[in-house]
Amino acid sequence: MPHVGGQKYKILTEYQILMQESDENHQINAVEMTRRLEAKGIPAERKTVYKDINTLIDAGIDVIKGDKGYYIGSRVFELAELKLLVDAVGASKFISRKKTKELVEKITELASVEEAAQLKRQVVVPDKISSGNEKIFYTIDVIYQCLDYDKKMSFKYQEWTLDKEMQPKHGGKTYKVSPAFLLRNDENYYLVAFDEESGQIRHYRVDKITSASELTEERGGKDILNALNPQEYAKQHISMFAGEERVVTIRFAKNLIGVVIDKFGTDIDVRADGDAYIKARIAVAVSPQLYGWLVGIGATIAYPEAESDKFKEYVMGIF
Repeated sequence: MPHVGGQKYKILTEYQILMQESDENHQINAVEMTRRLEAKGIPAERKTVYKDINTLIDAGIDVIKGDKGYYIGSRVFELAELKLLVDAVGASKFISRKKTKELVEKITELASVEEAAQLKRQVVVPDKISSGNEKIFYTIDVIYQCLDYDKKMSFKYQEWTLDKEMQPKHGGKTYKVSPAFLLRNDENYYLVAFDEESGQIRHYRVDKITSASELTEERGGKDILNALNPQEYAKQHISMFAGEERVVTIRFAKNLIGVVIDKFGTDIDVRADGDAYIKARIAVAVSPQLYGWLVGIGATIAYPEAESDKFKEYVMGIF
C-alpha cells in the first residue's frame, strides 16, 4: 500500500494494527511495528513509533505497554459480548442465512485477529427453517425513519399458502399505519402500530412486510401510541397472537409459579389456592394461543365465569 497520508496516515495505520492484531498474549514492539508499516509501504523508524504510541495514549486509546511490546487493553466489546451478539444473530429466524453469515463476519471484525479466530471456532450458526426476507433491513430502516420524523407508513403484507409460499394478503391490500415501536417476541420481529382503518393497535411480523414506504402524513392515534408499553404489550399477547385484552384469573399447580412469572413478570397478583394450587390475576389478550399455552402447563381460567366457560369449550373441542 503506498504512503499517501504522511504522519497522520501512519498513526492511523498503527492504530488499526494494534486493534486488529494485538492483545495481552500478542504484543507488538516498536521494531515489529516498523516492519508491519513497511510491509504496507509506509516508511517508519522505531523512535517515531514510540512517539505515535504516546500520541494514541494521550488521545484516550487504551494502549498498554507490556513486557514484550504494546497491545490494546480494552475494546468496545469483550470477546464474551461478541459471542452473545453472534448467538443472537444466529438465533433470529427473521434474518436470512446469507445475511446471518454477513453479520457474523462483521461482528468478528470487532475483535482482534486471534480473538476473531477463536470466535469463529466457537460459533455455530444453526440452520434456519426459512430463508428469511432479504429486504427486512430496508423495512426496519423505513420504520425507524417514520418514528424519527413522526410519519405514517404504508406497506403490503404477506401470508403463507398451502404450497408453502408467501403471497400478498387480502389481494395485495395496502396497509397504512402509524408506527409505535419494534418488538422482538418468540424469535420474531414485530411492528406494533396504530391501524388507521380499524382505529386499533395492531402488530405485524416485519419479515412479512413488503413495499414499505414512508408517507408525508404525521402519525395518528398519538394518545394511544404514547400510552403503549412495549414490555406490557409483549406479556399480554402470547406469542404475539391477537385477541381482546381482558383481566383474567388463572389457576395452576404451585410448582409452576416460576413458569407463570417468567411469562407475565413479577407485577402480577398471586395468591395461594389451598396447599397445591395458586391463582394469578393477569392482563392478557384472550386468544386460542393463550388457551393452548394454558393447556400446555395444565392451567385453567378461574375468573371471570364467562372466560372460564369459553376456555372449557375450547378444551372440550380438543378432545
